[in-house]
Amino acid sequence: IDVIKDRISTIGGAIVKLFKGDLKGAINDVKDATKGVVAEIKEEVKVMTQLEKSSQKLRDAEIEFSIAKAKTRQEIEKARLAAEDESLSAEERLTNLKKALDLEEKTTNKELELAAEKVRIQEQAMAQSKNLVEDEQKLADLKVELISKETASIKMRRRVMTEVNTFEREIAAEEEARSKERQAILDAE
Repeated sequence: IDVIKDRISTIGGAIVKLFKGDLKGAINDVKDATKGVVAEIKEEVKVMTQLEKSSQKLRDAEIEFSIAKAKTRQEIEKARLAAEDESLSAEERLTNLKKALDLEEKTTNKELELAAEKVRIQEQAMAQSKNLVEDEQKLADLKVELISKETASIKMRRRVMTEVNTFEREIAAEEEARSKERQAILDAE
């Protein structure tokens, strides 16, 4: 579409030159306007087709991911529940917490990957034509969404790592207490 607009503009300039008596300039402008049109149109169609395929692939990936994310969320909650179960040993609770962290991290990474792909597709689409304010806003919104997801990921990791560190200190304290107990028994003998 942009190619056609550019060419029509050039032909308009040729018409102006023709009316001003610049026949040679008008002929050259018409030649320039028609030269390479087919190649440019083919290239734009190719890029737009690629963008459409990328968009469809992203849409399919998002649908598939939403189902996988729900299942993973369920596994994460089960692992976190087990991590809070005080009837389990600290080691078992720590293992469950680390499992939850690992699942959360994998889910978040996939989510970030999809958000980054949305930004890439929007940027490519915008590079193909003149942009409306709505296009600029959509790109800004997609970038904000990506940054928000990255920030949420960092917060979640920090929170869970704090819990992991607490369990590790608890395990170390239990080990130290058992070690002192064994030493006291040995010293008593």
